[in-house]
Amino acid sequence: MNISRRASEISPFYVMELLEQARLMEAAGHSVIHMEVGEPGFETPGTIRQEAEKALAEGKTFYTHSLGIPELRQAVSRHYRDRYDLDISPERVIITNGSSGAFILLFAALLERGRTLDIADPGYPCYRNIALLTDCAVRALPVSAETNYEVLPEQLGGSPAPDVLVIANPSNPTGTIYRAGALNAIHKRLSSRGGVLVVDEIYSGLVYDAPFSSSAAISEDVIVVNGFSKAFAMTGWRLGWMVVPPGLVRPIQKLAQNLFIAPPSISQYAALAAFDDADGLARMCGLYRERRDFLLPRLRGLGFDIPVTPDGAFYIYAGIERFGMDSMLFVERALAEAKVAITPGYDFGRFGAASHVRFSYADRLENLVEGCDRLERWL
Repeated sequence: MNISRRASEISPFYVMELLEQARLMEAAGHSVIHMEVGEPGFETPGTIRQEAEKALAEGKTFYTHSLGIPELRQAVSRHYRDRYDLDISPERVIITNGSSGAFILLFAALLERGRTLDIADPGYPCYRNIALLTDCAVRALPVSAETNYEVLPEQLGGSPAPDVLVIANPSNPTGTIYRAGALNAIHKRLSSRGGVLVVDEIYSGLVYDAPFSSSAAISEDVIVVNGFSKAFAMTGWRLGWMVVPPGLVRPIQKLAQNLFIAPPSISQYAALAAFDDADGLARMCGLYRERRDFLLPRLRGLGFDIPVTPDGAFYIYAGIERFGMDSMLFVERALAEAKVAITPGYDFGRFGAASHVRFSYADRLENLVEGCDRLERWL
């Protein structure tokens, strides 16, 4: 069988490979602490599940509009009004098959051979791998603790000019939030060179200390991607959304009709209840903060280098220089010998990848405590 060049060039998603390896160990009777996967340690809220049951009972199992049911597009529009005081037309809201589906559609519409995508390094690996399907050039922009892991406007001065820049805010894997004015400056620089800014706000519902405002406020030509997976504990429901400029709606619609037909029907009707339980979501966010506030000093006490405190998401990006091990070897040995699953820096790019690992604090606090105890004994 002649495998395509695209399939050969796409790197493995190491966190999923480690998760699969950990599951095999668990099936063999071992106890593994999961600090690798970015999946909420909560069940989907009851109100959302009830809406799903209601939709199923009413037989709402057919194809929906390719851009999403009108009620949900309107609910997302209200969310921007209520939370950020932004007037976002429902016509600009597109419901997608997870945020991954949003990036597939966006990259298919905006990228092709001869165009360039800029991404942060370290950053979420699927941006690069999805973009490879378009045959575009992907350029990694190194970011470090010295600049709060932010892409800087001056990094956008290379040749050729980027056609698209994707930024995650809050970031994966660092959990950092862009400082005030930073994204406006990036947008100004990018726009002057004819580029498009895409901001991934999938973790915007999990913000702790730093102020946060949606990049949809910057300009109508900024594309914002979000979804229900993280803040609403709906990873398996595979439902996301994006806010796009009016002129991009029809091209995205044609692609969506052919690539996905429609977002999952039951998930959409269930998500109608997602924005209703503000108190429940706040409690969930508070528990994540509690886990972060435990894990951060504990890891530093074990010798991990964490110069920047994460203000959002549920990740800690930690340096392991003092342990004298490559990050891939470190996580493989931690899993095999300490029964603790962690993600290597290689999942997020090349810059500093050998000397960093990512911890997820999405799991229950008691498991994080046990994981740290195991790491302490092992180290």
